[in-house]
Formats: sequence, C-alpha cells, structure tokens
Amino acid sequence: MFKNKPILTNVTLMRHPTTNPISSQRIITVGFIAGTLDGAAAVIILAKFKFAATFKYIASAFFGKAAFAGGMEMIIAGIFFHYLIAFSFSLFYAILLNRLRFLNTNKLIYGILYGLFVWVIMNLIVVPLTLIPSVNFNLEKAIINAVILIFCIGLPISLFLPRWKN
Repeated sequence: MFKNKPILTNVTLMRHPTTNPISSQRIITVGFIAGTLDGAAAVIILAKFKFAATFKYIASAFFGKAAFAGGMEMIIAGIFFHYLIAFSFSLFYAILLNRLRFLNTNKLIYGILYGLFVWVIMNLIVVPLTLIPSVNFNLEKAIINAVILIFCIGLPISLFLPRWKN
C-alpha cells in the first residue's frame, strides 16, 4: 500500500510562498550531526566520559529513578530521546527558516541565539515536565550547558540546515 512512498519529502508546514522547502533528508542529517555533537559534549564535558550514565540520565526523564538501575535498554532509550530532541530542534528551525527569511542573513548570530533558545526551552519547559528531580540553579553549570548548546546544537543547525546558494 505504501511501497516506495517517502514518509516525509519536504517540510511544508507554514512555508513562506517564495522559499523552497528544506528536504527531510537535510533535517534528519543536521539533526543527527547536532545530536551527535551534543551527545559527545555531554559524555566528555559534563559526565567525564561516563557514556552509560549520560544516557541513563536522559532516560530518567521518562522512566524516573528506574532508568539508573536499568541496563542497555535504558541506554538505548536515552539515546533515542536524545536524538528525538535534536531532530525536533532541527525540524523547528527548518520551519522557522521557511517563514523567517532573515535567518539566512547572519547564520552565526542566529545560531548563537538559537542555542540559547534551546537552553531556555530545555531548562525552563522540557526538563521541569520530566521525572528528572529538580536541582538548585548553578550559574557555572548553566553557562557550560548554554555554551555546549550554542556550539553543538544552535550553530550546526543554523549553519548546515539552510539551503546553500548557488
């Protein structure tokens, strides 16, 4: 019935009438790049090379404390949720690009701003809605996390997602 039909061909939601939609392949590729960079930064910088603990922590957002007692299934769940979030931010930026043409004018500045936007969304909306226990605000950790999101999510998405001009 659905043989050889792509699930997504282009992002057409809220598309500006004079812009070309960004291909789903580009959105997925850029989401994968951003997710991999962010995941590597989380493992190396934040978790001091504790791969399993990093992704069990992410899985704990959905499974709570049980994620830390789990095994490979919790690590896989954490990786899944991590990339789902990265793909979601890539998709959202693609939708914004199709509506807000000025985002193509200064990709560096908008990448930095998008990284900060991601930090705000994750820390003020997403994480508080999860089963991750709340912690006291720590300015140093907040700055480190914001810088990671700028360099690993915001900039890669803003630089690699837009269509290159001929």
